[in-house]
Amino acid sequence: MPVPDRVEIDEAGDVALSAEQAAFLLGAALEDFLADLRAGHVYSVVERGEGADAGRIRLTLHRRSTRRRLVVEAGTGRVLDIDPTNDA
Repeated sequence: MPVPDRVEIDEAGDVALSAEQAAFLLGAALEDFLADLRAGHVYSVVERGEGADAGRIRLTLHRRSTRRRLVVEAGTGRVLDIDPTNDA
């Protein structure tokens, strides 16, 4: 699965990722990701830009010690930046 260049923005204006997309972005096998999700080891944080960052959404995915941040254009879902980090 390639790194997405666009993500879905739902009717509420939130980023919507499939389990497959999230697992891929976090470098996990789908089965392991789903098991960790059920166990409460996966969560996300959504931040909406203000001021100079208005119109952007920063989505941070967490799974155990892995973190991946995406910056997304709020109106289109276009991925502007992906920051892989492993120091959560």
